[in-house]
Amino acid sequence: MSKEPPRSALIVRLSSIGDVVHTLPAYAALRDAWPETRLGWAVEPAAAPLLRRIPDGPTVHLLDTRAWRRGFWRSGPRRAMRAALDELRAARYELAFDFQGLTKSALVARLSRAPVWGLAKADLREPLAARLYDVSAPPSDPEAHIIERSLHLAASAGATMSVLRFPRVFNHQDESFVGTELERLGVDRFIVVHGAANWQSKRWPLERQATVGRDLYRQTGMPVLWAWGPGEEREARHAAAAAGEGNTAAFPTTLPQLAALLHRAQLFVGGDSAPLHLAVANETPTVGIFGPTSPHRLGPIDPADRAVVSVQPCSYCHQRRCPLGTRACLETLAAGDVVAAARERLSTSVARAG
Repeated sequence: MSKEPPRSALIVRLSSIGDVVHTLPAYAALRDAWPETRLGWAVEPAAAPLLRRIPDGPTVHLLDTRAWRRGFWRSGPRRAMRAALDELRAARYELAFDFQGLTKSALVARLSRAPVWGLAKADLREPLAARLYDVSAPPSDPEAHIIERSLHLAASAGATMSVLRFPRVFNHQDESFVGTELERLGVDRFIVVHGAANWQSKRWPLERQATVGRDLYRQTGMPVLWAWGPGEEREARHAAAAAGEGNTAAFPTTLPQLAALLHRAQLFVGGDSAPLHLAVANETPTVGIFGPTSPHRLGPIDPADRAVVSVQPCSYCHQRRCPLGTRACLETLAAGDVVAAARERLSTSVARAG
């Protein structure tokens, strides 16, 4: 690439929320390397509120591809799709990055009418996407964390960073809301736990989640708030009730408010899901519970954080449903191991201000 930065560049990372969070350091690298470049981001609606909280952040282009696919034969979704793509083209980006590595994300980047930069074919989840790229980055380390892989793509275009950083994704209003809710609960220093999972293969048994919540409160004296997102409130309330004294379901939050809540927490404990990745982005001391997905690729990046696993011959299958029907990687993971990791992580962390 020319040494002259582009006047504008588009990031394509549509979903999921956790994957969007993983791409934030690459965004920061582009912003730091090209301070005068106008940046945009094509994203699905779920993660958009986080991007809109970034100070002087990117132009956010909403692409609800799921709704478009479901309603493609209806005129309303088709009109919405055309309008969104027209908006993307009207921005006249000089360069587009496909950080997702899927055919659909590569197609979105191509439809922006900008030259497209993407990952090496060997790094793609769908190698067919490479046919839509003008430039592919050199292959990355196959064991690299997904954050490092995104940074690798940004660096291939000349955007490097000396220190990995996440931009802030909550504002003063979010902080104020969280502070008011915590005061209402009478909570100052606290632990956040998230036990829900979209994948069947990621669901750790509820009774062990409850044991973790119970023992964390008994051993640390800190209240445990059970975080929840859309469709998860009932499960969070059930887990908190099963854990007993000192455990309660958290108050409803938007994604930026959840980020502000995690920023205040002394510790986060949970599986491979959006709250864990938001905790990492906020530098919250974290203990990750991993089963079918690899903590080396998707876990916390702070060496002080902990990932708890029960390694099996079939570990890290990255399948939504356990291919063997046993979920042995989680069924054999003991609650005591998670509590011990949490105590260890708390012992190495600096107390966070309430």
